[in-house]
Amino acid sequence: MQSKKIIIGAVVLHFLVQLSIPMCFTFAQNDLVIDQKTKERLAEQYGLEEPQPPTSKQKQNILLGADWGFSSPAGAVVVEFTILIRNPLIFISQQLIDSLK
Repeated sequence: MQSKKIIIGAVVLHFLVQLSIPMCFTFAQNDLVIDQKTKERLAEQYGLEEPQPPTSKQKQNILLGADWGFSSPAGAVVVEFTILIRNPLIFISQQLIDSLK
């Protein structure tokens, strides 16, 4: 019974923390227009080139080859996945508690 109270408290605390973090939005100016002459002058001055659309291989590497900021050994991933499959509530509660650290 005590562990349920701790888990519920952690979930409520996590929810309140998420609500207290302000949402930040950046709005670009949609009506910003640069004439062709200025665009060419800036491209020449800074040595800019028109970007090429990414190839299918580059598109694939964006997701699969990305640097996610962490690396975990394969054994740790298997253990986490096993816990998720066997008891999802324990996995979710562990993730919530870890996110509070």
